[in-house]
Amino acid sequence: MNVDANVRKILVALFKKWQLIVIIAVIGGMLGYFYTAKFTTLTYTSSVEFLAEADDPTDEIVSTGSSSSNEYARTSNTSKMNYAIKMLPTYIEIFNTNKFDNRVANDLNKRINANYTPSTIKNALTIESITDTAMFQISVNTTDKDLSYEIAHQLEITLPKVMEETNKGLVKASVQDEPTRAVNSESLGYPKKIALGAIIGAFAAAAYIILRNILDIRIKTEEELIEKYNIPVLGSIPNFESKGSSTAKVAGKED
Repeated sequence: MNVDANVRKILVALFKKWQLIVIIAVIGGMLGYFYTAKFTTLTYTSSVEFLAEADDPTDEIVSTGSSSSNEYARTSNTSKMNYAIKMLPTYIEIFNTNKFDNRVANDLNKRINANYTPSTIKNALTIESITDTAMFQISVNTTDKDLSYEIAHQLEITLPKVMEETNKGLVKASVQDEPTRAVNSESLGYPKKIALGAIIGAFAAAAYIILRNILDIRIKTEEELIEKYNIPVLGSIPNFESKGSSTAKVAGKED
């Protein structure tokens, strides 16, 4: 049997069992829904956005021989902005360190009289820089909307201090968008998870049908007998075991 015939046989088998595929897909979608409803924890997010600004009182960043104050000011501002953008990835790496998490946790615990660990801070933070700008955003995601807000508010206080203490204070941070307490939880993603469950179910059903078809070596038609064994069919014996069945037993004789 050639490849095209095998493919055609598999497609026919899938088409004949399309109802089974649909049923298993629906079951998979339902399992995705119940899994999301029962085992997914609600989370809340608060965000704070900063602008990194270069502070160069001693002209360490800018040096020019121009005598024009206007030209110097333009050059100075451009150089400072470029420097802030260039240094931003370095500062973001600093904010990903355990030392920074420990600093935020200690400051937070002192302010609200709590006992949160640095790992709580690290697991809650997501830091993103805004492309081609000196701005960056930190999102805080936890299972408690008050905790998310308090951590974000603490970042608003602690982060500018850390930047001022680093690299001679050449780059500082100012808050551009203050954090707010989340009103609603993050979406549980029901449509996505239901669709994923349905797709997995459909693939599982299709795989079962294909494997069963491949492993089934029984001869069901005269054409298969001739094709596989080159045995001419001399006649067929009707099968009367099942009432109303038109199935016939194939009899053959070798040359």
